[in-house]
Amino acid sequence: MTIKIQQEEFIRNVNEAIIDWDKKRLVSLVMEGLEAGFMPLEMTGQVLLPVLQKACREIDTHDISFPELVLLADTIKAALDVLIPKIKESLNRATGKGKVIIGTVKGDIHELGKNLVAAVFESGGYHVTDLGKDVSVADFIGTAEKEKADIIAASTLLTPTLISMEELLKEVRARKLKVKTIIGGWATSPEFARKIGADAWADDALEGLFKLDRLMLGQDHD
Repeated sequence: MTIKIQQEEFIRNVNEAIIDWDKKRLVSLVMEGLEAGFMPLEMTGQVLLPVLQKACREIDTHDISFPELVLLADTIKAALDVLIPKIKESLNRATGKGKVIIGTVKGDIHELGKNLVAAVFESGGYHVTDLGKDVSVADFIGTAEKEKADIIAASTLLTPTLISMEELLKEVRARKLKVKTIIGGWATSPEFARKIGADAWADDALEGLFKLDRLMLGQDHD
């Protein structure tokens, strides 16, 4: 059996476990994958999160229900509870790069991708304050002011909550906060980031870390 076939079989088995909401089987597969040499960050970004992104697209087209999406996300969380500590261990740790406030915007209760991003940012040398999910504009702004943050990182998976992200960026400008902003999540895009005036957009956690480093160095935004 070739490595490619083994990978395809592994991905297929993982997808089946997620669709069946089978946490026990999924965690077992993740452990087997790690033992077989799969990198934790690759397993998360290339195997687990694409399933969640696909489900979010199906929410927009009404192919699955919101309760089904919640169950699917909860199943994936069981795997991420195993993988995120290993991701932190695998990345080089620097210290003192800057302070980041991160959260999923108001109206969006999904935070799996955001949790991964927060872990990568922390492992990359940033002091990260994770506000969690369904975070109001006031909480983002208030925490950024209190912590004297360098960067606000906002995420959303759902199209209807893009308005919350836009409201956050408007308030940052209205308050004239000396803070850079980066956004991400399935519902976002580089075009949307430019439209609302975000300083950067990232498609995944590692790209986000690269963009943070650029922002802290004062290099041009997207």
